[in-house]
Amino acid sequence: FMREEMSRREAAELRRGQRKPRSPHGWGLLVALWLLAFYEPVVTEGHLRRKNLEFIFIRFSAWEFAGCDKLWAGLVTTLCHHIRQHFGALPLSVFHVLGSRPRFASGFSQREWILKKGTCLRLWGLLLVLAVGIAILLVALLVPGIKDHHALKVVGSAVASLSGSSLVLGALSILKNFLISEKKKIERLTNSDRFAGQLGFMSKIRDEVEVLVDFLAFMEVFERRRLRVVLEITSLDLCYPEKVAGVFNAMATLLSDANAPFIFVLAVDPSVIVPCLEQTGCMKGLADNGYLYLNRAVTLPFSIPEMGARSRLRSVEAAIQTREDLLYRIIAGNVAKN
Repeated sequence: FMREEMSRREAAELRRGQRKPRSPHGWGLLVALWLLAFYEPVVTEGHLRRKNLEFIFIRFSAWEFAGCDKLWAGLVTTLCHHIRQHFGALPLSVFHVLGSRPRFASGFSQREWILKKGTCLRLWGLLLVLAVGIAILLVALLVPGIKDHHALKVVGSAVASLSGSSLVLGALSILKNFLISEKKKIERLTNSDRFAGQLGFMSKIRDEVEVLVDFLAFMEVFERRRLRVVLEITSLDLCYPEKVAGVFNAMATLLSDANAPFIFVLAVDPSVIVPCLEQTGCMKGLADNGYLYLNRAVTLPFSIPEMGARSRLRSVEAAIQTREDLLYRIIAGNVAKN
């Protein structure tokens, strides 16, 4: 149903004269890398009015990370891992080095991309210096009568190596981010006993989240659609109290940016979660009221009514019938083999 709805909205936007959405795969990957390197995205009024939405669903089972010392770090690493898988490692790695945070358009301008003049000037300057250094080195090595000038060779090699090293360092930075994902970075910080207790730990995590938010904003402009990341959090009521509070803190960290495209779907049993929260120190200032904390943390709370006796009976009958059908198929298969 959601796919049909998104297709309908895409068709409606095309009828209104807006361009067709694109993907960062295949030929679109080369276009995305070019824009990442040399252009700065602009959030226009037309972009904010786009009705075409793409939802990226990420399922996080807290029980799978219950054995970790920091359960909330598992939530952040799961988010980073799925975003990296969805868009690809190369665009995200290039964004870490060359990408820029999108700016908002002034007035009614519909221009979505602005050339990064500073980046272009620096690149052309490095290439020009590299060419000059190589030319000096070739002259010092090949031209008769100048071969004996050792100083000219030193100057040419120094100029070429300095300019070339800057380009190599940029390429190595991209390669490093390509090989070491955001998930691995956070796991290293989490496993570091020297760093985990410092205030800078959460600052590092927040920096990684901010880069992820900026990257999603860039991909929104590139793909010509709005993006929403939906995190489904389940099995939280099976974990220890202090870990439950940590997950709520991680949610607050991810939602601290007003422009963050995150939507959390939290499936819990309040009668289990509330005592867990009240046992931790996060209730200070809220009169030790776990329900009050939940009401402030959850924007749109709703509950599923408890299943009645008839519904339970129908569910049991359906399960028994399914099991009988399965056993019948197994027996019939064995008889056919014999």
